[in-house]
Amino acid sequence: MKLIRLATLAVLVAAGLYAAPTSASAVEEPFFQMPVPCGETWTMSTHSGHNPPEKLDLINRSGRTHGAPTLASAEGTVTFSGYVTDAGNMVVINHGDNGWQTRYLHLDTRTVAVGARVAVGTQIGTVGNTGTNSSGSHLHYEQKLNGTVLQPKFRGVVVPRKWEYFTYYETSENCSGPVATKFWVDTFQDAPGYASPGVNPSTGTLKKGTSYVYCRVWGPEVRVGTSFNHWWLKTDLDIGPANQYVSAFALAHWGNDVAKDNWGREIKNCT
Repeated sequence: MKLIRLATLAVLVAAGLYAAPTSASAVEEPFFQMPVPCGETWTMSTHSGHNPPEKLDLINRSGRTHGAPTLASAEGTVTFSGYVTDAGNMVVINHGDNGWQTRYLHLDTRTVAVGARVAVGTQIGTVGNTGTNSSGSHLHYEQKLNGTVLQPKFRGVVVPRKWEYFTYYETSENCSGPVATKFWVDTFQDAPGYASPGVNPSTGTLKKGTSYVYCRVWGPEVRVGTSFNHWWLKTDLDIGPANQYVSAFALAHWGNDVAKDNWGREIKNCT
């Protein structure tokens, strides 16, 4: 009887009248990375308002959450980039023709359009607090297979389900995306700019606040009392020309001889 059933099944398959069922394990699964920058540590959990509970919320332990880069956790094609009342700014990425999809909700900004091809690590937006279902800055993240939300995996390992923040952490290894060309920094004062690090005359001013820089070089020390910094940051001045240098002494968040961006990443060296 078993042989007859198998033979019948083979005929149906050959005729295209039967397709073998698939499961998550039977479908090629992308090697998902965390959707946040390399080296950052984030805590993650679900909560009672998530339906289903496999949906994941992340907040940053190693820096600011609001405005942090949101990265594609695997390569794919952007199939949605827009605003939804409850989800706020949202990006959806399809990861091939295998039914896998990731969703990124409550973004502050979106930096990709529908149809864009993205590599793992491509920035697709920034973390925010948009949409009626968000009550504070965080990244809402989902992995879906054929429309079903699954418990997320990062680097092939299932994220344990937690119901509160600060009970589980992971550090991102999403390090294979495009090399950053701009680093966002806060300065606590106006900073004079120079064509070469510390070499007079000043060529203009980088205004106090949030600005981008390109890279850093080691140069003459700037010191006030016990505070000092030898790093100089290449940037475009608010008043004056582009590609000038300001002292990292003006950075608001870091200490002596430190040159990091607002999320704690080392600013790359100028080459």
